Amino acid sequence: MDAPTPTMNQVFAAPPPIDLSELDTHDRIVRAALEVFVEKGYGGTRVQDIAERAGLTAGALYVHFPNRSKLLAEAIVLEGDRILASIIGQLSEVEPGDDRVSEIMADQAVGDSSIIDRLLLEAFALAARDPEALEQLRSTLDRFDDMIQAQVRLGRERGLVSADLDDETLVTFLSSWILGLIVRRGVDRPRPDRGAMSQMSLRILQALEPRD
Repeated sequence: MDAPTPTMNQVFAAPPPIDLSELDTHDRIVRAALEVFVEKGYGGTRVQDIAERAGLTAGALYVHFPNRSKLLAEAIVLEGDRILASIIGQLSEVEPGDDRVSEIMADQAVGDSSIIDRLLLEAFALAARDPEALEQLRSTLDRFDDMIQAQVRLGRERGLVSADLDDETLVTFLSSWILGLIVRRGVDRPRPDRGAMSQMSLRILQALEPRD
């Protein structure tokens, strides 16, 4: 029997527990940082807390990461990769004329707040007052844009995206849509009706399709 497709609430759930000792030092620190940030928030987390979770001294942690903001950026990438990989896995099964993309978009709009939402809100607040954190956040968002760019190109190859649409403009539009949803979910704004959002998403997607 085929495994069921995960729902957005399942995708947004806390990352499954793993044995940190099986990871190399860099990945162990980042995973430990993600776990502690989720539990305590950025403001409530000390470097010592992360070091202890990773089984290291604070001095050993600083060899790999100069500050907490760098750890926050890496934790966002780690959790973002997990969520995007699940979404991309669903998108990879879509064929031209399939309405499932609009369903995936609707799930994003009406889903519960996620770990990545909360971490990014913390990163936005930190970046507003710390130039170094701002640069680290920009690097993180560049990584997300690259992943969106790859999906735009794949969509074009599969006949889902019109060839006359500018890549940079489309990536900016999609990135802005995703970040806007993150902010709305993160501050717990009212959720729209899923059916109506699916119809709206379908209209947007139809505008991106190749024209005869």
